[in-house]
Amino acid sequence: MFKMCTIIVRQYVDLIKTALSQIGSDYFKVKTTYKQSGIVRERVFCYEFYHQIRKIMTDSDLKLNSEIDKRGHPDFAPGGWKNPDFVIHTPGTHENNTFIIEVKGKLEPKKIGEDIKKIITFIEEYQYTAGVFVLYNHSLERLKQRAGHVLMEYNSRLSANSVHILAIENHGMDCEELLLSELNHREH
Repeated sequence: MFKMCTIIVRQYVDLIKTALSQIGSDYFKVKTTYKQSGIVRERVFCYEFYHQIRKIMTDSDLKLNSEIDKRGHPDFAPGGWKNPDFVIHTPGTHENNTFIIEVKGKLEPKKIGEDIKKIITFIEEYQYTAGVFVLYNHSLERLKQRAGHVLMEYNSRLSANSVHILAIENHGMDCEELLLSELNHREH
């Protein structure tokens, strides 16, 4: 089975960070007729995120797919029938299960915990090489303050070394990064 080396993982994480940095501010909060300052719409952000990743990805056997529905998939246990926001893989095989990506625009600890659990499950049970959790509209510090207790439930697992947490507050800002395993008790 093909397993990505650390250099390749780093290249894909950097590609994801570059894609995030190219998302316009109108996608972080979508203006509406009832709220000109904008509202968070994860799906709108994800469509643009997908577009930005595809612009950067080079042709290879690995492809970016969004919300691959696992319900009824014979290789996934019913509890694993989850729909990741994105996967980077080679369609039609499990040989290159590379990245699972989950995205949140709101700081909702319960939902963040569900996404982290999904990433961990795909790494541990379905041989994905790494996972990326993206939080937009918030800083990494704010994530630690509001959801650090949820993240701590998973940070000591071996697979936590393969979970990259990325936070970007808005267009033009630096994308912060932390491995789930690097989170410690003093930080939340």
